[in-house]
Amino acid sequence: MRLAPLLASTLLAALLLAPVAAAAQAGPLAAPQAADPSAAPDTDAPDFAIPGGQFFTEATAGQPGAGFAVQDGHGAKLWTAFQARGGVEALGYPISRRFELRGGVAQAFQNGVLRWDPVRGDDELLDASQLPGKKPPAYAAEPDLPPLAAAQVDPTPWSGWWWPAFDGVGPTLYAPDSPLDKYDRYVAAVTGESPSTRAWERQTLYFPSTAWAGHCNGFAAAALLEPEPAAPVDVLGITFTVADLKGLLVDYHFGDAAAWSFGEDGHVDPADFQRMLLDWVQVTGKGFVLTFDMGGGEVWSYPVTGFASQWRMDSTEDNTWQVTTTVWMADMDVPAGFVGTKPYPGPAGKTFEYTLHGDPRHPTDGVWTGPSRQGRFAHPGRIWYPEPTVRNGERELVSPGLDRQTLANILAGSDGSESAATRPTTTLAAPSL
Repeated sequence: MRLAPLLASTLLAALLLAPVAAAAQAGPLAAPQAADPSAAPDTDAPDFAIPGGQFFTEATAGQPGAGFAVQDGHGAKLWTAFQARGGVEALGYPISRRFELRGGVAQAFQNGVLRWDPVRGDDELLDASQLPGKKPPAYAAEPDLPPLAAAQVDPTPWSGWWWPAFDGVGPTLYAPDSPLDKYDRYVAAVTGESPSTRAWERQTLYFPSTAWAGHCNGFAAAALLEPEPAAPVDVLGITFTVADLKGLLVDYHFGDAAAWSFGEDGHVDPADFQRMLLDWVQVTGKGFVLTFDMGGGEVWSYPVTGFASQWRMDSTEDNTWQVTTTVWMADMDVPAGFVGTKPYPGPAGKTFEYTLHGDPRHPTDGVWTGPSRQGRFAHPGRIWYPEPTVRNGERELVSPGLDRQTLANILAGSDGSESAATRPTTTLAAPSL
């Protein structure tokens, strides 16, 4: 993992893709919900369904959330065998994970041991006295976590407009009475001289023939790092609307580098994707930017607001897992003054399918599968977290006149006579991988 500049050296690659029309209605929205909440397992229950089997916690008292999974897969149908032999009523609850036994796969229960014979393709029931040491190996007796994970980002990243770099689809940063125009007027009122940020934007980042160019990476970074402006600010006779305040934040963060990044070639390994969902989002409660790479510099970036993932054993291959993960993101195809979070691509989120190898919580590599294999928006091209203290690395992408302290004064409604505290944008250290 390294500290990498966020943006490519070419101009078009620096201008990240955004939608070409705003169709959402203004107003706050509820937190995103799973596509089918009734189908989600009740993980507070002592046992619950998991892909290919059941997860039990009854035999692991004092270790909340931990237990033992009984599953079909990896060439051994232990869940099928467990049910066929009477389930909990006959065998009791599981007291171990899977372990190797006489060339087969075994799992211990309170009232016996199931062993799957790979040669016969069938199971046998053994007594614990037939185990070496008359008990499961120590590693197998360690409780495990269920094969699923979920988390919501707190605070929830907000939705905003993507501020195109061309005319005709909605408000821009460089138009008369735009966010940068009002910023210039504010600075001129305070200092007597305009910083000309609007003119800089128009001269430097205007691409009338590129119908996808905009500031979506700046939106995604701002939505992750900044508290959402929810009300207009009046200062020095200038009214900064919610749209203006969000626009200034989006433009400021357009120059952010990356604290960490995966997918420099436009293709994220599912193993990196899985690890950062579990080790970053679930552990820290922070989101990250998910970028879809269409090639030729055309990319779309969204802030992740939450995820839900579950995985099952591959039916035959050891150390191979079939994963289904739904990710919720904050949309940028909203009116510029929108307040709240509109989930992208909708309330059901975006679902990805992939295969992982190794430990599914710390996989070594993976492959996108099914509808996530290829196509537009099939899978992430890059995932990253913004680093606002490292800016404009390879070239200037934000006007030198757009000053962080001045922006903080505007957000606070200060006339500059007493500087407002800048809002925190400190990032977290990336987890060790």
